This record gives sequence, C-alpha cells and structure tokens, in this order.
Amino acid sequence: MISLMEGNMTLVLDVQKANKKMFLSKVLSLVIFLVFFVTAFNVSYSFPQGGKVEATITLANAKRDIPSNVVVWLEPLGTPARVPKQTPPYPTMRQKGKKFIPQVLVVPAGYTISFPNDDPFPHNVFSPSDVKRFDLGLYQAGESRDLPMNRPGVVPIYCNIHPQMKGFVLAVKTRYYGVSDNSGKIEISNVPSGKYSLKVWHERALTKTLNDLTREITVSGNTNAGSIQVDEAGYTNIPHKNKDGRDYAPGL
Repeated sequence: MISLMEGNMTLVLDVQKANKKMFLSKVLSLVIFLVFFVTAFNVSYSFPQGGKVEATITLANAKRDIPSNVVVWLEPLGTPARVPKQTPPYPTMRQKGKKFIPQVLVVPAGYTISFPNDDPFPHNVFSPSDVKRFDLGLYQAGESRDLPMNRPGVVPIYCNIHPQMKGFVLAVKTRYYGVSDNSGKIEISNVPSGKYSLKVWHERALTKTLNDLTREITVSGNTNAGSIQVDEAGYTNIPHKNKDGRDYAPGL
C-alpha cells in the first residue's frame, strides 16, 4: 500500500516537473519572440529607408569662391522629426594644429558632442552663444570634454588661448542634413519620401539672406534639389573677443 502511494506521489511530481518545464519553455519562447519583434519593428519601421537628396552650392559676391562648409538640412512638414537615441562614441570636433576639425559640425538637437585635444599643448574651448553658452576650461593634450547641445541653433566655437581658432556647431531639429564639400556638393542620405522644409546656413551670409533660401521640397526616392546660390553681400568679418569679452593679447 505504501509502495503504491509512493509511486503515485512520484508520478505526480514527475508530471509537475514536466508541466513546469513546459511552462518555462513557453515563457522563454515568448520572450525570444517579443525581443525579435521589437528589434525588427525598430529597424524596419522607426526610420524607414529612403532616397538620397543632392544639391549644389554656389556663392555670389564672395571674396573667396570656396563653397565648402555650407549646411543644408530638411525638417519634415506636418509631423515632428524623429531622431534616433544617441549612443557613444559621440560626434567630435577636434583641436588639431590650432584648428577645429571639422570646422563645421552638425548634430541633431539634444545630442552630445566631444571636444578632444589632439595638440601637444592646452586649449580652452568656449562659446558666448545664447543658444549654448559654455566654457570647458583649460585642458591638456590627450584630454577631451563632452558637451550636450540641448537647443537647436548655431553655436560659434572658440579657443580662449588661440584667437585664430574658430568653428561652428549646428544643432538642428532633424536627422537629415549635409555639409558641402570643396566643390559645393551636398548629399543627404536615407531621406524618406515626403514634404520637407529645406533650410540653409553659411558662416558668411546674413540671417535674412539665409531665411530667404528656406523653401518647401518634396522628396520621392533620389531627389535633386538643384543649385542653391548663397549671397555673401553684406557680410563683415568681425574679430571675436575672448571668454571675458576682451581683446586677445597681441602675438597670440
């Protein structure tokens, strides 16, 4: 009698173990399915594949006919721009040979950028901009500083030690942007079909001139936005001050 009861208990325990294993197996399968589904959804649907938008920059009334470092970006009309979450490594504006490299850096608003010092001497990166006023302080060769660009806008970048150093960071409300090369060519990749506001920025152009270049563009597959002429009339190069609002010492 006891043996029979023990046998029944063993059978019950075996069944329970089998059911538990089956349950855990189903849970694991469900978890794997959900991970795969969410990953596939993010890849396939969050940022759909699109075409390439091309444009050519030309200059008017320019003292130097060098159409590089002109920025063109596309802001979607009707719906807010969707920007992917940022992960390291961050976009960088290096200090090398007493220059900022690249001279013009474009990032989505809210992104963090790095300012590594690749020179064998210290730098002090700062900006007096109302968009992003900051002072990274003095730091040595091989060191780097990170900085979030919280608001959209143009941020001039200077060094408090070397007055010849000047760069620009543009924080834009989109992930679709490009910077012209030395021949004036611009390419913006993976732009989904739709209507956009095309905007332009150039260091040596007045704000009104740039605002007048804003226009609506329809993207459908690979799209050529044509020639964009930027007029430099009225631009005056005014030497910037140091971070204390004073002139740099002679000979720097």
